[in-house]
Amino acid sequence: MPTRFTGIRLLLLFVGINFVMILMLVTSMTSAHPWLARVLPGHFETGVDSSGYWVFFALVLLVDAVTVFVAGLMLMLPALRDGASTNERRLTSHLVDRGGVSEDAKEAIFVALREDAVTAYYQLMVGRWILLVGAAILVLAFYAVSVTFARATPEGRMFARSNITVTVATEKNIRLASNAMTVRNAEVKGREIAEFTTDQVAAAVVLNAPEIYGVRFTSLTNNPAYPLFTHFIFAFRTILGFTLVLTIISFLRRVQRPKREKKTIESVEAKLEEKKA
Repeated sequence: MPTRFTGIRLLLLFVGINFVMILMLVTSMTSAHPWLARVLPGHFETGVDSSGYWVFFALVLLVDAVTVFVAGLMLMLPALRDGASTNERRLTSHLVDRGGVSEDAKEAIFVALREDAVTAYYQLMVGRWILLVGAAILVLAFYAVSVTFARATPEGRMFARSNITVTVATEKNIRLASNAMTVRNAEVKGREIAEFTTDQVAAAVVLNAPEIYGVRFTSLTNNPAYPLFTHFIFAFRTILGFTLVLTIISFLRRVQRPKREKKTIESVEAKLEEKKA
């Protein structure tokens, strides 16, 4: 599939998803009883203090980040699968003195290979940049979703503090210790959530090394008893880790960029004949 046609389809997909999200927001705001209040936490009154609408905007940013990430995958994976560079000199050595293959056929093979190499190179380069941009937007979306959900549910307990130590003696004390470590969302500051986001990014990028060596930006951790937020963190780390692995693979198996000057089969055959002589 041509890269240009793929780019148009991805752009239409992005515009379509945002149009649906905006339509959902408009229908909720114009109704007598906002239907978003049935599925999202927070208040849905008019004004900037409507925490429910801020949650919706954060989810829109998250959906856009995932869409951009998927677009990068759709460009990179075919290029990694089909864009292996071909050694023209080695291929020519197989075609030289090969009976039944005309010079026009040889030249047509090299032209087709060169066009595929150029397409795969630029598709891989564009896909890599889109994937990295999607990862950056995903980090912002993670912070936005964490902050808005914490503000929309002030009495909830999405986070815990790891620096609280409690003596555990019996099963009853274990429950008390677990409750003592959790903190109300209203007590968590935005700066702490930003540092918490940095910890999650570091854990995903360097394979949880900061936690192993005790290097952390904040004492704030997730509350395992809050499963929705815990699953969200796991998915966030998985996507970032997969992005890192795929980026490294793209650099290791990157398609060789063709030279500006056109290398014809005659010039390659001439060099091979000089070596034989």
